[in-house]
Amino acid sequence: MIRQLRIAHTSDVHLNDESDGHRVREAFSMVVDTVLEQECDLFLIAGDLFDQNHIKKNTIDFVYEQLSRVSCPTVIIVGNHDCWDADSVMKRMDFSHAGSHVTLLDQASGQQVAFPDLHATVWGRCMLDHSLSNKPMAGAPSRKDNLWHIGMAHGLYVEDPDTARSSLITPQEIEASGFDYLAMGHVHAHRQMFHGETLACYPGVAAAHMGTQPHGCMAMVELTPGKKAKAVCLPLKQDPVRLRA
Repeated sequence: MIRQLRIAHTSDVHLNDESDGHRVREAFSMVVDTVLEQECDLFLIAGDLFDQNHIKKNTIDFVYEQLSRVSCPTVIIVGNHDCWDADSVMKRMDFSHAGSHVTLLDQASGQQVAFPDLHATVWGRCMLDHSLSNKPMAGAPSRKDNLWHIGMAHGLYVEDPDTARSSLITPQEIEASGFDYLAMGHVHAHRQMFHGETLACYPGVAAAHMGTQPHGCMAMVELTPGKKAKAVCLPLKQDPVRLRA
């Protein structure tokens, strides 16, 4: 029987080398603290882990150090700030320094990875550029066997597909995907949408000064057999309240 899953979801961390870099690093450390505290089965980073592609080695090493603290499978996609262009910081990364549990989805046409122990697959596209032609949900695969069907996408949720904005994600695409959960990134506020059987969610941002709330936050997601996905906005504090009894 398919198992229950607890998923930690963050995006738009925007690690940088600027004067406020220490605040963002502290926020990402708190995200990792929460992943550990909540005993998560899966950790998703839905784009813009970095604020730009010209990132110094010490910030890259900080990411390796933080992700090495995690033991659960961790899946990352790029966003518009750290997109897969010629100078991409992600092309300089070697996540094996953090551990074999970390997977970067780096295929422009989309890539699906399976985690048999979790009874789950995770799919996402690698963003080459943040343009009108970029379609974060294009090519989303159908469900594989009797496994949790999870997607990742970095882009802007809009109801009008003809909106002249880049990297659009529409309700129709979300519903057609059939994902049990769609981990989204790009918008700096927590937001949840149900379309068909799919729960899509922006987790909010880890660093409070980059968002619209007085505290940083992330999404904590439960996938339970026979029930719709459930997500909560979890404030980032030094001592996060446990969700699991």
